[in-house]
Amino acid sequence: MKIYQPTLFVFLILQAIFLLPGCKTDTYETGFVDSLISEVSKSKYTISEYDFYNKDSLTFADSLVIDSLRSIFPLISDSHLNNITAKKYYKTENEIIQIDSLTADTNKVYKVEFDIPNNFLVDSTKILWELNIAEYKSRIFQLHEGDTILINTWNSVVGKASEKTYTGYFEAYRIRNWPSWTNPDKDEFGELDPPVPPGPANPLGLFVVHYDKNSLRYFHGTNSPWVLNTKFRNVSKGCVRNGNKNIANMKEFIIRKIIKSDTLDNWLYKDKRRSMTYDLKEEDKFPVRIIYKTFRIDFDEGQGLYFEKFRDFYGYKKWNFSRDRLNDRTLITLTTKENIMKDLRNSFSYKIPTEKLDVIIEFLIEEADSYERYYFRDLARRFGINIHYITS
Repeated sequence: MKIYQPTLFVFLILQAIFLLPGCKTDTYETGFVDSLISEVSKSKYTISEYDFYNKDSLTFADSLVIDSLRSIFPLISDSHLNNITAKKYYKTENEIIQIDSLTADTNKVYKVEFDIPNNFLVDSTKILWELNIAEYKSRIFQLHEGDTILINTWNSVVGKASEKTYTGYFEAYRIRNWPSWTNPDKDEFGELDPPVPPGPANPLGLFVVHYDKNSLRYFHGTNSPWVLNTKFRNVSKGCVRNGNKNIANMKEFIIRKIIKSDTLDNWLYKDKRRSMTYDLKEEDKFPVRIIYKTFRIDFDEGQGLYFEKFRDFYGYKKWNFSRDRLNDRTLITLTTKENIMKDLRNSFSYKIPTEKLDVIIEFLIEEADSYERYYFRDLARRFGINIHYITS
């Protein structure tokens, strides 16, 4: 997987003016957002100047870029933003200002340079929404110029064992704004409860993305956001709950970046609290991949390669898939020695003697706690393996 390759250097010349009467105090102008997009389309650099009194110019520069990128690309993650601002380059210069023929003063000019990946500045794009049921985790990938770029990750709530969320390859085909909800379960008298009207108390939250026509599962917000921070989150009726901030960002992103055959800007403004349904045109649909994988091997820049195990709460280890018409069996991966070895071979370069690796894998399968990370460097020390055997 390639993480953003082409980049745009955005130069912001931020002037901090001290003790100059008559100079303006500025906050950034919204026109900066439009200029970023227009300059990218021309493949040019962007230079923007701002004058202000005794402010922390570098912090202001960070907030300017963060707010602008969030406006341009609503799904950008905090980690991407932190990475962009952490790697900025700046220098200071004293600029002489001639007041009249006899007197002059100086401005302290902060020249700040940000390296912003071009994929965040496109006018339209496609995404892949991937959910790992066993991990309770959504990952949003951008499909950009042949690359699959991870742009955000967040916690989700999935179906309980009696009302599963199913694996498969799907397409997002419908969106709903300000939805109402009817409990599908009948009460003790065999009657359905009256519908819950739209609003913050609605279990669907404020926005819905439909993806599965067969089982009628879909992504939506929630009226119980605290559940998203609990350890075990297989408690829904089969649909996938997401945090309201994340689903709101997804709504804005779909309307502004994905749907280009129609204009739905009113969903974001005057009609944002109006119940509406829209079926995506074929060219605007985007892929959804739902997997059930009970472990993850990945690389942490700080501590290296790690392993994390998840519960098989649907009991697929003993499942009879011959009668299962709703799951895609190829997207179910359980925690076995063969599967762990396959992931290591396909995704990472490592040098661990087979007999030593067998010991580590047996420990991870039999003794590792679920939803806890185990770093291979720590495991190497635990089992007496030289640290140089493990590389990313």
